[in-house]
Amino acid sequence: MDRQTGAVSAGARGDIQPMIVFVLRHADRKPEPADELTARGRERAELLARMLGESGISAAFRTEFVRARQTLEPLERARGSTLSVKIVPSENVPTSTHVQQVIEAVRSRPPNAVVAVVGHSDTVGEIVEGLLGGQPVEPIRIGANEFDRLFILFIDPPRPARLLRLRYGEPT
Repeated sequence: MDRQTGAVSAGARGDIQPMIVFVLRHADRKPEPADELTARGRERAELLARMLGESGISAAFRTEFVRARQTLEPLERARGSTLSVKIVPSENVPTSTHVQQVIEAVRSRPPNAVVAVVGHSDTVGEIVEGLLGGQPVEPIRIGANEFDRLFILFIDPPRPARLLRLRYGEPT
């Protein structure tokens, strides 16, 4: 361990890296009842692919909605067969059930995996809070027209998970 920074080298812990989880709302959508991205949303999805494309991401979870699929499509093209995308259904399922299924899916990945979760305004906060394992956190609320929030969790048991809150792309 570096005594000045507190950083632990990978070798000091047996080369175990933390799981990294990117949690975000789908990109900018067209007004209801449409279920697809706007031109700005497609740009945001391309930016996401550029940002995560070289991160080592190997798995992504999303809902069955078109806007969630379209958010991940550029990343799927960039990563090809190295990215496994799984649908965790949310339609006609209680929100709490869907959130729990997403949390379980993420936790089923190897401990050093890099994962993305594309959710919705009413699920992202609960997913982040669930992955934090009950740690106190300022509530995460996402507005109806807010698409630029990106949450990054570093999960490294037995240490407490860490949360980084970011914004990406054009402000919304």
